[in-house]
Formats: sequence, structure tokens, C-alpha cells
Amino acid sequence: MYINFWYPICTSEELTTEAPKLVELLGVRLATFRDSTGTAQVLSDTCVHRGGSLSQGKIEGDSVTCAYHGWSFDGSGKCTKIPQIKDGKIPARAKVDAYPVHEAYGVVFAFLGLSLIHISEPTRQEAISYA
Repeated sequence: MYINFWYPICTSEELTTEAPKLVELLGVRLATFRDSTGTAQVLSDTCVHRGGSLSQGKIEGDSVTCAYHGWSFDGSGKCTKIPQIKDGKIPARAKVDAYPVHEAYGVVFAFLGLSLIHISEPTRQEAISYA
């Protein structure tokens, strides 16, 4: 398996700002969504709090909110809201894995590897073969 690779996640039109979308790729469950600016985001689907599925939650601004206890995560994977914490001091370890995203040719790609060094963006031919 080539982990250091751009993988097609879905077509651009499949991804909306209305609800997160679950994508399973190479045995990895991913929550995909568009933030308030329309930018595609790809996160691990598992909420770090109690293991809820982020793709079953809702999109609120630039974050996806877990349906289980309401924790929210932005496109970088950082937790932006924990409803039970009133003073706003969210622990730094409250985060989920986030993946680099590239959208081109009507396809949303995510890079699941460890380093983007020397890895070019997906080509038009790769996008055509997906669609």
C-alpha cells in the first residue's frame, strides 16, 4: 500500500456545507466536509472524546460537531468547542487527525501520508481515472 500518495476522496459536487460525508479509504474512516468558505476538509471520523462518528454530526461554521457530546473540530483537527467547558480552555490534546486536501478537476483528494516533501499534487489524468 502506498500511503504517501494523493487519494481521491469524492467528487467536488458530493461534498457540501450542509452535512459531513463519511468516506472509508484503505480501512480508514474519514469525515469530509466543506467549511464556511467552501474549502474541502478531511478529518479522521472518530471523535477523541468517546469515539463518536464525526460524519454523523453537523457542520457549524468552519467546524464539524460530533453528534454524541457536541465537541467541534476545525479543518486542522483542533478542537474548537467543548460544551461542558465554560471558560473556553480546551486541552491541546483534544484533536483529531487532519489530512492535507487538494481539490482539482472536480475531485477532492487527501494525502494520507506522513510528509508532503517531494510529492506533487494529483494530475488531471489521475482525476479522470477516478471519475
